[in-house]
Amino acid sequence: MSEQTHLFVVFLSGDIEDDAAMELVGLALESAGRSGKQVVVDLSGVQFMGAHLLGELLKPGRGGGRLPWLCGPLSSPSARTLEVTGTDRVFRIFPTLTDAKAAAYP
Repeated sequence: MSEQTHLFVVFLSGDIEDDAAMELVGLALESAGRSGKQVVVDLSGVQFMGAHLLGELLKPGRGGGRLPWLCGPLSSPSARTLEVTGTDRVFRIFPTLTDAKAAAYP
């Protein structure tokens, strides 16, 4: 995680499918959300996004909070998961973290 002036960035990498990893992702998103800043999840190190990870990313929106922005570059399987589920139209997705940072600064 990295807190910046207008953003709170959560970096994910590897295979995030087991319960322990999901719990850590949930805690990281919850902690970042408490900052009051826009949360950005960097998925450039994630090769595959399964339903559990997608569910964790959607969770802040279910509670009336802001959804995190997502950035990549996204792997083909992760991009496909977002596309097939229609969540590519729900999340704000940026090609890179640099692009997300640029969007956060007025």
